[in-house]
Amino acid sequence: MIKSIEEIYQDGQPQPTEFPQRVINAWSWGAQDQLIANATVMGDHLLVFSCAMEKLEIAFFDLPCLKLIPIEERSNFTISEEGSYLHWPKQDIHLDLDALRYAIDPNVKNKFDAYKLTHDQLFGKAIATLRKQSKLKQSDIMGLSERQVSRIEKGEGTKIEKLSLFAQAHQMELNDYLEAVANLMEVV
Repeated sequence: MIKSIEEIYQDGQPQPTEFPQRVINAWSWGAQDQLIANATVMGDHLLVFSCAMEKLEIAFFDLPCLKLIPIEERSNFTISEEGSYLHWPKQDIHLDLDALRYAIDPNVKNKFDAYKLTHDQLFGKAIATLRKQSKLKQSDIMGLSERQVSRIEKGEGTKIEKLSLFAQAHQMELNDYLEAVANLMEVV
């Protein structure tokens, strides 16, 4: 059972026996707002406390991955040793604090979506720059239409399978191709 902050901090002082090792570690790493201290299921809601004692609550039906967990399995999760995620082994679902914040806080969602859009645009621009540096045309990316290449280069985002096609066109291993794109993102 999760204790209230008042129970954890008796007389204003933390009680060492009440703090799991992951909370102590999180604070020593400066990652208390990124790691999970504890979690529990209350009816049809998941209640999670960060190591900074931030309370996050979400209904199982409000998050697509949580909808997949049968009622009788909802409490069958573990918290990773360092507290970076919750894991439901039978469904192979991993859930971290950022995913929860994204689902329940519109400000976090908007901020993340704006960041992702900017990242995807920079990523696409770097892909286009590398293609042009290699003197390849959009039509030289076998397995993708010029329209698909154009959309990716404009920042639509893509999957690893399509990035493999770009790597092949550049006669590079995928990891080398991605490293070249990442290096260009720094200067684009």
